[in-house]
Amino acid sequence: MPDKYYQEYGPISRRRAAGALGPEEPAAPIRPPPDDPPPDDPPPARSARRRQYADLRRRRRRRGGIVGLLLLVLVGVGGFLALPTALNAFAGDRAMQGVSMQGQPVGGLSQDEVRAALQRRYAAFLRSPLTITFEGRTWTPTFEQLGVRFDLDQAAAAALAAGHRGGPIERAQELAAIWRGGLEVAPRLTVDAARLQGYLTSIGADLERPPRDAALSIADGKVLPTPALPGRQLLADATAIDAMRALQTLAPQTVALRTRTLRPALTDDKIAQAVADARALLSRPLVLRHDKETWTWDQAKIAELLALKAEQGRMTVQLDAERLSRAVAKLAQVVDSSSAEPRVAFRGGKPKIIQPGEIGWRLQQSEAAIAISQTLQLARGEVALPIATISPQVTAQSLPSLGIVGLVGEGKSSFAGSASYRITNIKAGAARLNGVLIAPGAEFSFNTQLGAVDESNGFVQGYAVIGQRTQLEWGGGVCQDSTTVYRAAFWAGLPITERHAHPFYISWYDDYSYPDRAGPGMDATIYTGVLDLKFVNDTGHWLLMEAIADEDAQVLTVRLYGTKPNRTVEAKGPEIDRIVPAPADPEVVYDPSMPTGTIKQTDHARRGMDITVYRLIAENGAQRVPETFFTRFKAWPDVYVKGTGQQ
Repeated sequence: MPDKYYQEYGPISRRRAAGALGPEEPAAPIRPPPDDPPPDDPPPARSARRRQYADLRRRRRRRGGIVGLLLLVLVGVGGFLALPTALNAFAGDRAMQGVSMQGQPVGGLSQDEVRAALQRRYAAFLRSPLTITFEGRTWTPTFEQLGVRFDLDQAAAAALAAGHRGGPIERAQELAAIWRGGLEVAPRLTVDAARLQGYLTSIGADLERPPRDAALSIADGKVLPTPALPGRQLLADATAIDAMRALQTLAPQTVALRTRTLRPALTDDKIAQAVADARALLSRPLVLRHDKETWTWDQAKIAELLALKAEQGRMTVQLDAERLSRAVAKLAQVVDSSSAEPRVAFRGGKPKIIQPGEIGWRLQQSEAAIAISQTLQLARGEVALPIATISPQVTAQSLPSLGIVGLVGEGKSSFAGSASYRITNIKAGAARLNGVLIAPGAEFSFNTQLGAVDESNGFVQGYAVIGQRTQLEWGGGVCQDSTTVYRAAFWAGLPITERHAHPFYISWYDDYSYPDRAGPGMDATIYTGVLDLKFVNDTGHWLLMEAIADEDAQVLTVRLYGTKPNRTVEAKGPEIDRIVPAPADPEVVYDPSMPTGTIKQTDHARRGMDITVYRLIAENGAQRVPETFFTRFKAWPDVYVKGTGQQ
């Protein structure tokens, strides 16, 4: 290989390219010696190398441009991102310019200043957010009562947070928005809907009322119609929606309570006919006549027989058949004559007639109820009672066949210490009962047999339990007779169909209550035409009642003679519970019939109690289901009667 070295491509050229030679030292071109032949075209490898170096230089220039551009972008972005921080640092703890709350600029204000501005702006709303009205009434609830939360501190903090919150990008975006058109920050108001509804319901409670139907009542024989009245219902949900809309204005508002009218089901025109009918039925008292005797039902008595019914949107008034039937049955107690059968005594084990029978009469109750109903509906004032006459069934010839052969049941009671009027009435009652015959299957009525309790039958006035207290009445003490008859029927095992205990405990009735002991729960009170004592003769034979008042022993005895069934009677009890102490405070009753200044005690305090007695009957060896006889004595205070009449 010739020893040639081309400086163009040698180390100098490379050093120049690398910058080792300065411009003041240019390398002299090297030419080949003149005697050498001109070089041939450079080899291909040399041209490729030139192109590689050129590409390298171009890539280096392009890379430098991209790096410069990236550096410029980074510097710009960094500055952009650093701008919010710089602005925040510049703003400090104050709201950014351009921030407002409901149109009020707050830029440059501190949180306390923003709060003070809001306090001034919403002062009226804070004092009275709502005024609720209804028909002239007003309510001014507080935020707490309404369940409203309106936090000014939170609102002020929100104003200062604008442009300060989030990362750099979020802050930059918010700042850009503020610069472009400002930022409106709304105060936050929250409402507890349940509490708001609860408040509305509480103030509306006395405004609500159910609809009142037209009504008709009858008191003391007077017709008392009550007009219909529409009801009112609070619409709490709808009112709450109105209230929340009003609160959203953040200004004092007035909201009317919403209600709706509830219409009654029974209107005045639907009871008009019933009012007219009731007034016609009660237009006058009703006189009940038999022969020369009359009984009067006043308007109050008639009113007790009326039944008011609301059916199919209308009210009607009519006589209640069941009530009328009971009233007629009570009427029969005073209309019917006592037994028409002869009076009989049991002497030497045999019955003996001591007083002949006589014609009697009985009220025909079914026919009487129809006649009374028709008379009242026609607004007439008098009715002739249908009466049936009865003749005695028992004669001296038939007497031995009645089956009166021995004692069936016996009752006793003590009237020791009774006042003279009580003894007189006890004896008069015993005389009305002594020697009475009771037919097989017949129901004995104490009141019917007793008859009129007046002087015509030997009774005098005395104190008796009437209503809720002891007061002067004809026949005071006659309950001694009914109590003793009840005991005789009880121990005979006869079915007791009506019995009423006294309203309060009477200690003298304890004696002789039970065969081997004394105790309460075996008394029976009566009141003519109201309370009766009844039992049925189920022995299959006639019964003879004997009543004897022994004044020496002060014992009343009632015996029932006849044919005793194959039965045994026992009593379980008395079981006493629910004892109530006697009231400590006395009761004073004013009596104009007594001179002013006079005071008389008519009742003594006594405790109340519940008493249960079970009657156990075995007949023909078979035990019946136990019968329960219940008594409830009320606690009773001392009762004094104070005179208010003239001296």
